[in-house]
Amino acid sequence: MKINKKILLFILAALLVASSVIVSIVLIQTNAKEDSPNDSDDITSEVPITTEQEMEEETTEETTRPPQTEPETTASPVTEDVSVTDPPAPPPPPSGGHKSANFGNVLFIGDSRTVGLKDYANLGAATVFAENGLNVFRLFKDAVNVPGKGSVTLENLLLANQYDKIYIMLGINEIGYNLDKVIEKFGQALDTLQSYQPSTTIYIQANLMIQKSRSDRDAVYNNANMQYLNDHMASFANGEKRIFIDVNPLFSDGTGNLAPEYAYDDFHLIGAYYAVWADWIYETTCE
Repeated sequence: MKINKKILLFILAALLVASSVIVSIVLIQTNAKEDSPNDSDDITSEVPITTEQEMEEETTEETTRPPQTEPETTASPVTEDVSVTDPPAPPPPPSGGHKSANFGNVLFIGDSRTVGLKDYANLGAATVFAENGLNVFRLFKDAVNVPGKGSVTLENLLLANQYDKIYIMLGINEIGYNLDKVIEKFGQALDTLQSYQPSTTIYIQANLMIQKSRSDRDAVYNNANMQYLNDHMASFANGEKRIFIDVNPLFSDGTGNLAPEYAYDDFHLIGAYYAVWADWIYETTCE
């Protein structure tokens, strides 16, 4: 069978065209595959992503960086300022007998400062109704351990005994309250004392002032508040059965503060100076 040359050439040409088309399609698909990422491709190697943990680590590194500080100095600390004149030394506490030992039928009422009088001074035969933290609001509520009397309320003590003199100092534990309410309550306490002991002289003691270093930085425990209380407590005195006495000049730094050379802390005397205070009370009220 003879094939016409023209037909053969046409078939060959068609096959070449078809082959070219197939090759073109394959090339197009291959290029498209290279240009488009596959779902399983790892793109993080080219574009790094910061994880939450890495962000926290970076933040932590920044915030925990040591703060800039002044360079350490090798100079020795200053222990004494020789350019400042040292304050005068306080007078030594008296030795030997104390006038306060002559206290007889008297009653002391107060807080931790009066506890100091009981513990460090010779108060003779005086009765002391005092405890740490005592305040005017609880004066007739709390039972207190009184030497020689046991645990007793102030009311029972006043009913069972008639005193020649009563000394009262309260205020430091109340200074954080409304001061006008404290003053009002203090006046009521004096009236109650007088009702139980109508013939007794009551000595209203000014509260000891506070050290300047504490007073200047404390919005509550300061000498402005202390003086406010003392001034109003003094107004309850009548010069007869109620007398106001103020020991502060004895322990003052000269500007109305408790002098540091007499002070155990911001509020209390060194133990030995309670005896000085007790002798002063006796000299002021009994001689």
